[in-house]
Amino acid sequence: MKIKRMTATFGNLDHATLELEDGINIITLPNEGGKSTWCAFLRVMLYGLNTRERSRKDFLADKTHYQPWNGGSMEGELLCEWGGRDILIRRYTVGNTPMGGFEAVYADTGAEVKGLTRDNVGEALIGVSRSVFERSAFLNQAQLTVTQDPQLERQLSAVVSSGEEGVSASQVREKLFDWQRKRMYKNRGAIPTLEAEKVQLEHAEDSARDLTSSIRRFRVEIDKLETLAAQLRYQVALHQARADSAQAKAYQQAEKELNEAKNLLQKLENQMPSGEDLPEKAALEAGRDEVAYLRTVDQKLKQLAKDVPEAEQEVTQAEEAARNPVYDGTAAQARSQAEEAKKQLEALEQKKITERRNAWLVPLLSAVLAGGAFGVSYFKLSNQAQLPVIALCCALIFLIGILRGIFCQRTGKRSQQEAEALLAKFHVEKKEQIGEITEAYCARLDTLNRAKEELQRLQNQETEQKQERENTWNHLHQLVHAFAPEVKDVFGFSAAITRSLTLMDAVATAGERVQNAEKLFEAVSVHGSGCGAGSVLEEPAIPLDKAKEGLEEANRRIMNYQSQLDMAMGQRKAIGDQEEVQEKLEQVERSLVEYRRDYEALTIALEALDEADTEMQNRFSPTLNRRAGAYFNRLTEGKYAKVRINREMDAGAELPDSVVSHDVLELSQGTADQLWLAVRLAVCDLALPQDHTCPLVLDDALVNFDDARTVSALGLLEEISRRRQVLLFTCHSREKELYRTHLAMGKEGV
Repeated sequence: MKIKRMTATFGNLDHATLELEDGINIITLPNEGGKSTWCAFLRVMLYGLNTRERSRKDFLADKTHYQPWNGGSMEGELLCEWGGRDILIRRYTVGNTPMGGFEAVYADTGAEVKGLTRDNVGEALIGVSRSVFERSAFLNQAQLTVTQDPQLERQLSAVVSSGEEGVSASQVREKLFDWQRKRMYKNRGAIPTLEAEKVQLEHAEDSARDLTSSIRRFRVEIDKLETLAAQLRYQVALHQARADSAQAKAYQQAEKELNEAKNLLQKLENQMPSGEDLPEKAALEAGRDEVAYLRTVDQKLKQLAKDVPEAEQEVTQAEEAARNPVYDGTAAQARSQAEEAKKQLEALEQKKITERRNAWLVPLLSAVLAGGAFGVSYFKLSNQAQLPVIALCCALIFLIGILRGIFCQRTGKRSQQEAEALLAKFHVEKKEQIGEITEAYCARLDTLNRAKEELQRLQNQETEQKQERENTWNHLHQLVHAFAPEVKDVFGFSAAITRSLTLMDAVATAGERVQNAEKLFEAVSVHGSGCGAGSVLEEPAIPLDKAKEGLEEANRRIMNYQSQLDMAMGQRKAIGDQEEVQEKLEQVERSLVEYRRDYEALTIALEALDEADTEMQNRFSPTLNRRAGAYFNRLTEGKYAKVRINREMDAGAELPDSVVSHDVLELSQGTADQLWLAVRLAVCDLALPQDHTCPLVLDDALVNFDDARTVSALGLLEEISRRRQVLLFTCHSREKELYRTHLAMGKEGV
């Protein structure tokens, strides 16, 4: 791909046009002349404008940064040669979306270029994604360094593998670690959660089994006691009948009680809702249990309404406590930074000691050497006329020693100043305190993570309780609406259910009373309604006081068992039926087996990935290092022989015949820029497609080069321009003058 012309209404460019040629193009523009704007425009034309990007305090999004100064709409054209034909690419504003419109046509016919869209035009023309392009052929002085990127890693790995681009090892490792952490990380994850849930369900299963047995026993006891109470009431009624002086009076009394019992039963039955609308007693009893459970849920929600804000406050406090003027990353990063600082301090301390020792040792040795030389010359030299010259030489040796001592003393002071500056950066006075503030920061980070986990747990519990309340409330509303449609709240549910159950119990009791009254009436009627005084009724089986005492005791025990039954039913409702708990327990056990199997498989996969990644890195790094080293050797005119760069894109350089590697931070700014330029050019050779090369774009990339190395860089770019178009933007006339003087060889228009 070669760019021929760009026309832009973009930032400070107002319908501006930039004509370009094959080979190297040196574009000299003043400050605010549009160098960076043209570069950004080219990137937007190829890869589009990210309209979702948001501005921050220290950063302007492209859609804001490059809003046209003339107040018009953002738009532009790009004329380029691709596939042997000229293509015209246009982007323009549509509605409120800057650069939202797109078209790609052949310049000679105006026909649409099939397959090119607003989203894929950059990758189609350049052959790589935006992130790879920005880390290879798109250079500016502020961002010469190459940062790690999964897509760039895949592109480079393809060079030393089969040539096919896949997923980067770092992406796969991160994904596998993420899956593994979701299953188990320390005491968190799916496996510990399921194990804890399994223990809870096992306890719940035992409790449900015990409650079911207790409910069955309570109901049996209540049935027995109700039968006994009915028999005792009959005995009391017999005693009451025998208290009458005549059989006729007993008959009248029995008839009266029978009629009263029937009337009461009829009255109670009339109060009951219609038989079609009223649910069964068991359903109403279950509804009563649900009301109790709903109130329990409401209590939990009230407590959670207090606990969640408190947990949020704890997270806020933990975040505030975790803020640190020195560290702002993870605990591992903080410890790494502290360890690096300790190593620097130890090196500075050793250097200070060495230089201070040399500050007096070198002058002393020079004095001894000068004195010894002069003494030997004085006693052994036959021509004493040469003594002044020898004395002068000895004095110079002594003076050099003095100057060297002064230099060592200053170097020692400078090392001490650098150590103090490093300690001041960490706000400490001693090297040992760095570890203390680091561990304190890591402890606060750990506290913050635990607070966030507790907040998440409470929020999840609150959501579950709200859902449970809604489900229970809907079920109660459906149950009660059938016979009490006017009820709208929990209190109404409870009142309606309690009233219905009370009426059912009252109807049942009234029915028993009618049965007892009928028995008594039948017993009295054996001798006829007209029997005279002195007629005798059936003999009671137990004394009256014993019957009344037994009846009271039976009613008391019935109430006691009923209370225990209601409590047990409520507890079982909260826990769940034994069958439901068993089913949940089986599901948890099956899930545990699956998660443990997955965890073991992920562990094996990570081990295999590490082995494969190590092998790939051993093949990947030398290729890039050799190519970058050759470029760097040429840019530095042979001063540096090798370049070291690893998978994380950390760079360093080596001098010829030296095994010591100098980190890029140890180099001067200009040499560091030359190192990164060499790495960029090597990345271009390895990561970018060679069948249809893309332009190399440089924005003030040579600003820190001296004249000699600028000539070397221009010569290298001249060679590269024979196979790849080069666009060099600069604010100085130096580059163009040096190129004309040393490299142009009669070329015009550069």
